[in-house]
Amino acid sequence: MSAKNWILGTLVVLGISASTVFVGSGDVAVVYRFGAIHRTLDAGLGFRAPWPIEQHTMVDVSEVRRAESGLTRMLTGDTNLVDIDLAIQYSVDDPVAYQTGLASAEETLMAVVLSATNEIIATMGVDVLLTTGRTQLQQDAERASQALLDRYQTGLRIDAVEVRELIPPPAVVDAFNDVSSARGDRETLALSAEAYNSKRLPEVRGEANQLIERAKTHSAMIAARSAGEIAQFESLLEAKREAPRATRVQLWSETAASVSKSVEVHVLRGQTEIAIDTE
Repeated sequence: MSAKNWILGTLVVLGISASTVFVGSGDVAVVYRFGAIHRTLDAGLGFRAPWPIEQHTMVDVSEVRRAESGLTRMLTGDTNLVDIDLAIQYSVDDPVAYQTGLASAEETLMAVVLSATNEIIATMGVDVLLTTGRTQLQQDAERASQALLDRYQTGLRIDAVEVRELIPPPAVVDAFNDVSSARGDRETLALSAEAYNSKRLPEVRGEANQLIERAKTHSAMIAARSAGEIAQFESLLEAKREAPRATRVQLWSETAASVSKSVEVHVLRGQTEIAIDTE
């Protein structure tokens, strides 16, 4: 083989080698032609024109990346302060947008998530955030942040937003604990009052029913006695109409007999003392 053929063969081999692109699993090769993105190559063996016509950049689209915000202070909807620490898991969803979009997609990602989280916290109360609202905050922050990232064409996809820490600032922890303790005492007193009410109310109702029944019984007795006295009076009245003299004599006799039972007569040295027993 002549030197010329050998050199030509070497150049061909080098050209083929430079034009061959092996794309690993989970990667995408972004191919540039004269500095502008021309196409992408998926996993496997691919080809491109040799440099300086074309060149490529590998983008890992399978890696789950992680970014942390550190403690950031935010204002809640009820004008309280909280310190929040976020951890964001994300990956590249669109390698072309990732390569041609913003200069620093990761910094944009963190700024977007913090901004969206701040807006959500501004609508929530501190009690909800510190108790039952953490899961809802994570879900809302992930959804709102992804919408902004898509609008800015960053090519990133958020896999999860995790609230690692959510606490009141150290300067107000004691005051917050005092408020929480007071609220707990208020709830305890309210529960005690409800328990006492539940216990005492049936007793009061029972006592009231007993008083009502006693009053009904007493009323019935008075009504029966009054009815008897009325009947007796009417009987005497009828007798008086039929035999007024005999009735008058009978009434005087009964009255005298009744009085004589309670009258004692004592004779002391010629003087008469009458004592009337009023029992």
